[in-house]
Amino acid sequence: MKTVYDMHEHLPAALLTKQWIPRFCRPIVSKLVEVVEKYYLKWVDAVIYAEVSYKQNYAMNQATKTVDVLNYPVMPPEIQEINSEKFTLIYVGVLTEQRGLFNMLELAKALREKGCHDFKLKLIGPIFTNEEKIVDFILRNKLENHIEQLDRMQYKDIWRHYYQSHIGLCLLHPTPNNLNSHSTKLFEYMAAKLPIIASNFPDFTRILAEADCGYTVDPFDPEGAADLVMKLKEDKHRSQEMGEKGFRAFEQLYSWQHESEKLVGLYENFEKKKIRLGIYE
Repeated sequence: MKTVYDMHEHLPAALLTKQWIPRFCRPIVSKLVEVVEKYYLKWVDAVIYAEVSYKQNYAMNQATKTVDVLNYPVMPPEIQEINSEKFTLIYVGVLTEQRGLFNMLELAKALREKGCHDFKLKLIGPIFTNEEKIVDFILRNKLENHIEQLDRMQYKDIWRHYYQSHIGLCLLHPTPNNLNSHSTKLFEYMAAKLPIIASNFPDFTRILAEADCGYTVDPFDPEGAADLVMKLKEDKHRSQEMGEKGFRAFEQLYSWQHESEKLVGLYENFEKKKIRLGIYE
């Protein structure tokens, strides 16, 4: 029997920002998990890294096979929805402060203050923070007609909402785990032909600049983010051009089709070793 560890986040770093762990306990829990994880990694046959940066934290013995299988989306279904009549910004994922929930609400507030009233911010995902605080913010800033929140839904169902939207948002906080990860949302937005506004992390900036499919901004600068939204809202040709370029980059570089071949190759290699050892004879 072979044991494969599929690493989808650098867990010790991620634990430092988990809201369900009391703040004073996080460094202790993180260090404990780091020690236990590295101990058990000595006994696995292969490690799959969903992010290239994760391997910087681990020194594997030479007998352990490692492979980078990046967490890119599958080709989306061919649903040609017409964009919503109201200009729509969308975010899909867990709704927490460190994932930019209040940064996006501040962006909505800034848009309204700049005189932009014909827009909607659609947030899709479970809320893992104080809901009363969210409601209070929305009511105080008269955003009731601008915010739509939907709960977690099946992956196949999110595409209809993407196709009805105009801009994909990814205003994550610069936590260690976020800085060293390529958010899958970026590539889903590309696949849906949405121009993107994301946090100005070095990797996010490089990816969007190379594909020419969006802008990055300080996630704590709602005024700057609002200016970028209005720029894309007013220039429909540029917005569409960015969406098309993002889709081409997704097809050529960031789709699951390319990554799945690496995963299949890993398991085929295990099978070949079994045959050479005569296990099937």
